[in-house]
Amino acid sequence: PLIPAELEILKESQQKMDDLSRSDWENLSQYRKKYNREQQAEQALAMLEVQKDVPSYGFRVNNYRHCLQSATMVYRDGGDDEAIVVALFHDLGFNVCPDNHGEFSATLLANYISEQHYWMLRHHATFLNYHAKTHSSVDWNAREKYRGHPHFEYTADWVARYDQTSIQTQYDTAPLKFFEPFVYRVFTRPSKGIEVHLAP
Repeated sequence: PLIPAELEILKESQQKMDDLSRSDWENLSQYRKKYNREQQAEQALAMLEVQKDVPSYGFRVNNYRHCLQSATMVYRDGGDDEAIVVALFHDLGFNVCPDNHGEFSATLLANYISEQHYWMLRHHATFLNYHAKTHSSVDWNAREKYRGHPHFEYTADWVARYDQTSIQTQYDTAPLKFFEPFVYRVFTRPSKGIEVHLAP
């Protein structure tokens, strides 16, 4: 059922998409744009907030605090809105989509960020392996397959400075509420309208 404040565009008799007219689709599209402006940021923040008490799986900080710490580091290094939000959400999907969490975050932010940040998000997990050289089952050199790519050095530097370091228990990490204005500003940018289709 619709929530009380939600606009009812369709009639009760329209029970399947085949029943919609061209004007119905146009009206829905306009409503969707309004939804995107107001809800995307709120929903993304909520996805991170629910991880607040998720286990840390042996680390001294959990994924929620790791993301906040990474974003705090970028902020203190003078990062702009986009860089801060990319850091905040770089591991957003780690608990629900661990094996592909880079693609998860990259797809979420694709329409609002640069190609450099998009590529970094997609591949940062592979670059993070470089900092796990003592891990018995990790190919720490896997990032080498991307050497020569225009965003290789940026990604390597980002992971070294803001990913592998953001597991500190004593770091003065900013709270999630501090980052809300940055998130809203990024998600209210004009969407690029890109549909992301990952290669099989």
